[in-house]
Amino acid sequence: MSFWQQCEPMLYAQNGMSRQSELCSDNPLDAGTIYQQEIVRDLFWLLYSPSLMELPSSLSVDWLLDTPEIEEQLEFLDQNPEQLLNKLRQQARFRLGYYFEDLVRLYLKLFIQPSDIKSNIQVSRDKTTVGEYDFLLALMDGKKIHLETAVKYYLCTSEAPDNCRLEDFIGPNCSDRLDRKWQRLTTHQINLSNTAAGKDQAIALDLLPDERSILLRGYLFYPHQQWQDFQAPSPVSPHHLRGWWIRDNAVESLNQTSRYVVLMKPRWLALAQCNFQETISFTELANTTASITTPLLVARLEYDELKRLWLEADRGFIVQDNWNLQT
Repeated sequence: MSFWQQCEPMLYAQNGMSRQSELCSDNPLDAGTIYQQEIVRDLFWLLYSPSLMELPSSLSVDWLLDTPEIEEQLEFLDQNPEQLLNKLRQQARFRLGYYFEDLVRLYLKLFIQPSDIKSNIQVSRDKTTVGEYDFLLALMDGKKIHLETAVKYYLCTSEAPDNCRLEDFIGPNCSDRLDRKWQRLTTHQINLSNTAAGKDQAIALDLLPDERSILLRGYLFYPHQQWQDFQAPSPVSPHHLRGWWIRDNAVESLNQTSRYVVLMKPRWLALAQCNFQETISFTELANTTASITTPLLVARLEYDELKRLWLEADRGFIVQDNWNLQT
């Protein structure tokens, strides 16, 4: 009997019905706010947020959603979060990459239920590491898949809304660039099984992939003054998630009547929702950022009368005045 066959009677006994009818929304991510547990909201975000980049159909992750009753399964986990929390690695509690990877692994095991799954498989040649598979798995129908995953956040350094290039997007710590990441992901990482060493490693595990998929999530952030007007270059997805960024010396331009919350890793995925005690005023935000030495991700909040919570309206990075725009 599968995990979900065991859980289903308990789920309906506890809830009486699923929340599927509540998940209808113009913005699918808004529906994730129905869940009480942040880790379940993050799992919802992983599934339903748009890809950062446009992917060819041959690299699609549509098969990830090819499982019945996802909403009911998420509802059970919302009532029994230890099924997720107890299986996180220690590093996942403060490092975003580990956390995202653990969420993917848990989703695959609990929802997709592959007959075999391996992760973080290093590929070496002549004692030198030449790459690493994020995930190799065999589905119940026998199909074998190589899945590469990433969650990325980049700030657009172009000042022209209609003229930004992939190389204009750099990571908050200036150590990463979108064009370089995209090139490596699509020319090296996803093609690892086409190399001699990569093929040999996959065959040794009996997981030589029939298909390859890329799960790429994240946000792109644009200069605050016109952040909603920027046109992202191809192959950035036209549906990608976007936010704003602003230098600390211009923070007065932010909405001063709103309340805010500072988002610390790994709390960078799902839309923020907070009790009043977790929020800060604009004045408190300005005091917090006055002496920052690294970029700070914050969410601007609006009060939801129905939920009696402060919900994310938009998000952005506040960066130090001397933040280096060059990589």
